[in-house]
Amino acid sequence: MEARDHSAISRFLSEMKVQLIISLLSKCKPDWMQGPFEPVYSKIYYITEGEGRMSVGGEELRPRPGQLVFAPAGLTQSYSVTDPSRTYRMYWCHFTSSLSLMNLFSSFKLPFCLDAEQPEQVVEAFEKLVHSYTTEQGPAKSIRMQAALLNLISCYVEQAARTHPAHAPSLSGSKLNTVLQYIEARLERDLTVAELAGLIHHHPNYFIRFFKNHMGLTPMAYIYDRRLEKARQLLTSSDLSIGEIALAAGFNDIFHFSKAFKRKLGVPPSEFRSWPGALPQP
Repeated sequence: MEARDHSAISRFLSEMKVQLIISLLSKCKPDWMQGPFEPVYSKIYYITEGEGRMSVGGEELRPRPGQLVFAPAGLTQSYSVTDPSRTYRMYWCHFTSSLSLMNLFSSFKLPFCLDAEQPEQVVEAFEKLVHSYTTEQGPAKSIRMQAALLNLISCYVEQAARTHPAHAPSLSGSKLNTVLQYIEARLERDLTVAELAGLIHHHPNYFIRFFKNHMGLTPMAYIYDRRLEKARQLLTSSDLSIGEIALAAGFNDIFHFSKAFKRKLGVPPSEFRSWPGALPQP
């Protein structure tokens, strides 16, 4: 069964593309605190010293030195200091993914926190990632960052799958993952319920009920939210214009995009981009 689980995870990740936002080695400030919030980017931490509190998807964590934390995008998260004199020193990174890693963790019951079996390998992977982000120049920089980030992700997922084996997802879970990955890769396109239902051979009316039972909202509402989240990520991690971001996120009308974004986030896209709170923090 374990080999089958690994094969299923491998298929899930086979077409994943990632983009690094930031990666550093930092000492947290005594007032380090944020949340609860739902970031549109995923995070990986490696704790080297200190103590603190984190929460990922409602699960309370107290990561210790030598532990890794993986917080997938889309899950409610928070963090805070527990002792201002002993704050975390940690490697960390924020990144986006073409696949929903939240679904990977839920489908295969992967842990959000684990003891690094080979800490030297983790530190080496993070050092390469931080070096690629802060120091390297040249036309291949983006490729090197992506390679270093994929190496770090593989370190986590391989250990998580090996030390916390779970059954492969059910048929309904596999069908849902097929639809979610299809949506994620085509957010800029006009998607229809009939098109999504056809992927898993469901009647459109049944598909809407199936999707809502699993995700808590209709397919079109889910796509709408994902487009706004993609736009929010692009606003904080790219130099694209508001119009370019609107198109990349699947909004053909910039006025409609701005209105929808303000309704969701409370401020228009141009204002959100300049918010200090929109900038990446550990």
